Amino acid sequence: QANLSIRRDHLPPYLSIPMMKLTPIVSILLWAIHFSALSAFTPSRPFVQTVIAPKSRARMAASSSSESPFCIVVEAEIEPDRMGEFLAMIQANAEGSRKEPECLRFDVIRSQDAQNKFFFYEIYKNPDSINHHKAQSHYKAWIDFKESGGVIKSVTHKGDGEFMT
Repeated sequence: QANLSIRRDHLPPYLSIPMMKLTPIVSILLWAIHFSALSAFTPSRPFVQTVIAPKSRARMAASSSSESPFCIVVEAEIEPDRMGEFLAMIQANAEGSRKEPECLRFDVIRSQDAQNKFFFYEIYKNPDSINHHKAQSHYKAWIDFKESGGVIKSVTHKGDGEFMT
């Protein structure tokens, strides 16, 4: 367990939930997202830095309706002998997803613990946006890859955006 020296009274409500109820990577991603968001507005936190392309920031600002963004974190473990195929497919999926009008963010993160474990961090304007995403050929390539046995395990976590940049 990492020793985090953070005062509990400075935590936003969503980080005050018992972290043991979440998988370790989801807990870490919540912390990372939170402190990345703080770094965008708080120069006193130089140890945390986030880079969001101007287009992404503009698209997020344009989506400032009363509805919360719809967020997805996918944990995926890939068959080691299918990594080349997976990397080409997921790059095309990420690039295609980022071009969707209601996709605000699509990041692919490789685990430091295992080279065949990945996390996809996706933000959509609203829950209905995912229907458009699932109708796209780049998303169908992911489904085909999973159905062909390229994925050992895949777990999806869904949530509503809070305190986002």
